[in-house]
Amino acid sequence: MESPFAGKEIWFLTGSQDLYGEKVLATVDEHSRNMVGRLGPRLPCRLVWKPVVLDSRGILELVRAANSDPRCAGVITWMHTFSPSKMWIAG
Repeated sequence: MESPFAGKEIWFLTGSQDLYGEKVLATVDEHSRNMVGRLGPRLPCRLVWKPVVLDSRGILELVRAANSDPRCAGVITWMHTFSPSKMWIAG
């Protein structure tokens, strides 16, 4: 019997803010990719890293893309800091 997760993906979404500067955001990006690399093998389907989003518009667009992609079975979100979490409300 085929797994219900066959051909499915879970998207890993990271939120931050551009006020930290490029060096910090590059580190956030690296940490995000590392988490995907470590978590991915433990999940029943493919874990897909998505670029770090920095504002509510980008978040909304990414969540809408996840909702409309038939392969996307869900999302995992990680906030680099607490403050961007309120930007995710519309998403």
